[in-house]
Amino acid sequence: MNETAAQQASLNLANVMTRLRTISQGDVISLGAVNIVGVGASAAWHSTAEHEGLAEREPGEEVWSLSIESDVGWYVVITQDCDIVRDPRTEPCLVVCPVKYVPAEEWQTLASGPGSPRFFPLPDGNKLPRVDGKFPIADLRFLTSVDKTALLHPSVKVLHPLSSPQRGNFGRWVGSRYARVPHPDNLERDVLPKAATLIRKLAKQYAAGKTQDPEVRLIGAARSWYLGGNDKRVVYIPMISEATARVTGLWDNDAGDFNMNTIQAATKRLAGKLRASLPPGAGYACSVEPTTLHTATAADLLEWSEWIVEETQPML
Repeated sequence: MNETAAQQASLNLANVMTRLRTISQGDVISLGAVNIVGVGASAAWHSTAEHEGLAEREPGEEVWSLSIESDVGWYVVITQDCDIVRDPRTEPCLVVCPVKYVPAEEWQTLASGPGSPRFFPLPDGNKLPRVDGKFPIADLRFLTSVDKTALLHPSVKVLHPLSSPQRGNFGRWVGSRYARVPHPDNLERDVLPKAATLIRKLAKQYAAGKTQDPEVRLIGAARSWYLGGNDKRVVYIPMISEATARVTGLWDNDAGDFNMNTIQAATKRLAGKLRASLPPGAGYACSVEPTTLHTATAADLLEWSEWIVEETQPML
């Protein structure tokens, strides 16, 4: 490498490092495409083919390769912050997944119900493109790598849609995809799926504006769910905040605090519905204990497990 080329390479590296310092996990970039390799007419083929205009073409048994682009041309950065800013000679790429848009009710079930290991509801603010009647999610089923040097192209844009707390939730969600806590088989089979179905049904009511019942507003205020107890007594723990309580009518403006009367009524009604979903005569019990990050202790968070639900039917 001659001196001029070496100087240019050094300048490019410095520019890349400067650009990387403006990007964090959970940001979205306008560059990338998910590359899928498979054989035959698989589920992955149809997921990519419908976006490529190839849905009617059925591949044979040969190995095929397709690229899928995001619905809106944006990709969420999955790479952790420490690796984003690491020298490209050590960490040459960013890992990203596509942004997709889903109906409002489906977005609300992801935002207010138990977590999904595949889809993360992104905030519907003015930082992401708007699609009439639909809301953005990160789709972790499809991942790809973007060379860090590509970030220097003038067409590449970066958006920062997540607040600091949302960024923390996003990072935990990414980790849970690969390290989610397994629950006892009997709970996974007999209890948790029915409870998740009930909560997601109420979340859809909230999305539809049917908020007269306090338990619907409680679920609307939840931004994550945890599980406590044991294999016979399940404690459902919706994590709420002052911000979500204000939006859902669970905040007492005069007292400057949570409206505990309404929250207690919501808790009682929701617990009753969850108990009704338990298999009769099997000896299970359950309770609902709403909390906030300010009241949960470190010991609580170590003892509880985040509630991640395996969908029994495809959501997308």
